[in-house]
Amino acid sequence: MSLKVNYNKASSQEEAYNLGKAAVTPEYVAKFNVKADVTTDDGNFSMLAKGKGFELKLKFEDSYCLVDLDLSFMLKPLKGKILETIEGKIKKTV
Repeated sequence: MSLKVNYNKASSQEEAYNLGKAAVTPEYVAKFNVKADVTTDDGNFSMLAKGKGFELKLKFEDSYCLVDLDLSFMLKPLKGKILETIEGKIKKTV
């Protein structure tokens, strides 16, 4: 796990998941200059954005979201900045 982000707006796991699902789209991930496939798992309240050199996992729990980010060797220097941006987006959204 890279981050644990508490919910600011959502009052339940399902509400947070639905808000997150609406916000984390291929277009949002493209802001990081990478193409990604975003898949969702409604049963487990989780999301996966996967592209060349990275994998972002979001797991929505009762009162927080677990964020896990795996980057290729070339992208590792950007991990802190990317996580900071993702954390800000989650805080604003859920």
